[in-house]
Amino acid sequence: MTAITLLTLAPLLGISTPASAQAADPHAVPVAADSEFVAVGKSYNVDFGDQKFRLDFKSSRQMVFTSPDGKNTAAVDITVTSIGNEVYMIYWSRRPGQYVVHVDDFKNGVAYTNIFLPDGKSTRARGTLVEIK
Repeated sequence: MTAITLLTLAPLLGISTPASAQAADPHAVPVAADSEFVAVGKSYNVDFGDQKFRLDFKSSRQMVFTSPDGKNTAAVDITVTSIGNEVYMIYWSRRPGQYVVHVDDFKNGVAYTNIFLPDGKSTRARGTLVEIK
């Protein structure tokens, strides 16, 4: 069996291969681990003017957002990518067809949001990001 054949069949045979032997996608976006995400275990108030939320980062994979009146709250799965210097791209979907992408600068307290709704409308805003615990 050639090395290429073995690498191709390795997952099917239950054989693990070293990461260096696996072809990496040069366009893949890395996902941050808890140890790489500065917001894990912290809470922030985000203010976009007409939209305000509290964001509680439980891990680099889960966040809870809550409206100021406490009536609108949801735990969502998130995907976090480090951009650098405490700036992260954070993605989540609350329900089918609704997608949110934040670029949050935790060092400078700035949040950018991009919200895509099921009806095809979208909004973009810049706001403040203030740690509360």
